[in-house]
Amino acid sequence: MTISTSNVTVLAVGVEQYDDPSFSTLSGPTRDVANLRNLLVDAPETALFLPHQFVEIIDPKTNELRKALNDYVYSRSARDDILVLYFSGHGVPIGTDDFGLCMTDTIVYPQEDMVLPMTVVRFSEILQTLLVGNVTPVVIIDACYSGMAARHLIVASSQLVANLRKEVQKENASKYALLCSCASHQTTIDTSTGGIFSHYLIEAANKGIANLMRRAPTLTLRDIFPELYAQTSSYDGESAPRLYLGDTLPNFPFVRNTQFEHQRISLTAYMIKIIDALWNDGSNISLSLDEIATKCGKGAYGNHSKLSYAPWQLIEDVRGTKRKRRLTRRGRAFAQGKLRVAKAMIKDPVTNLYVAEPGAPKVGIDQFR
Repeated sequence: MTISTSNVTVLAVGVEQYDDPSFSTLSGPTRDVANLRNLLVDAPETALFLPHQFVEIIDPKTNELRKALNDYVYSRSARDDILVLYFSGHGVPIGTDDFGLCMTDTIVYPQEDMVLPMTVVRFSEILQTLLVGNVTPVVIIDACYSGMAARHLIVASSQLVANLRKEVQKENASKYALLCSCASHQTTIDTSTGGIFSHYLIEAANKGIANLMRRAPTLTLRDIFPELYAQTSSYDGESAPRLYLGDTLPNFPFVRNTQFEHQRISLTAYMIKIIDALWNDGSNISLSLDEIATKCGKGAYGNHSKLSYAPWQLIEDVRGTKRKRRLTRRGRAFAQGKLRVAKAMIKDPVTNLYVAEPGAPKVGIDQFR
């Protein structure tokens, strides 16, 4: 079955610079966003998304993020889409049951050492906006939840993550995912090469999983989370990520599984028998499947169709006949020793198409005779 990610959009937001001096300048968010793009779009080993599906915003103002979310919802033409919203930057509790993503223009009211709520993008307003468009939210937050963004926050935040989860469930029933970098009372670690949480998220995805109960060509956030949790906890025992998944969240793939064993086909001697039989010393004949079985043996009969797959394309059906086979133009060139092809090909689990195996040597028919 072809794996589709066409209904998924990734909106990655990184905020390092803040106008208000109450916020510390961060050094990792821009790198975090770049690493995420490489994982999801650029690296062939893991990428599942096309460039137009990944939108990144660096150091936006509050109204710029709101506009990006509004534009996404307004421009969609299909229902049941998924938005992966990734945020790396400062975050603050708003009251007892909401959370604010801090943008470059977020303001701290100096007399109370609290952010002005209208200068952050609230988690609740993001969910409410996506709900209008029937969008499934998958939110990944790499931010501190207590006290890091502003110097002193009056509102207690010990139940913030639990409250966030309730907010997601309230607005989106059971179709949601929320991946947090730490618990409400914990802080996250920012480095010049990116946040520790985001770093291990990328590492866990790149590592892949070999011992899944099923042969999985792709990984979900659920698949990745145990390794992410183990790595983050071992680095800093004071903080650990949290993952909340709705019961009816679509099981969409996040990355390719780097440890997946591809279905592989190698050019072999019994396949060459078919080429030789159809070439017929230059007479270039057509043969039925029964004739192929008689001339070349059952092994060749069972594998004749593989010679039609890209990137080989050496034989084809004869139109207007009952399953007769003949050499293609490429097949005739191969039979004459004028064409070399990849010795092996693998099946791409995402497209369901065969492609040349990376690093496979090119071979000619002379190597089999």
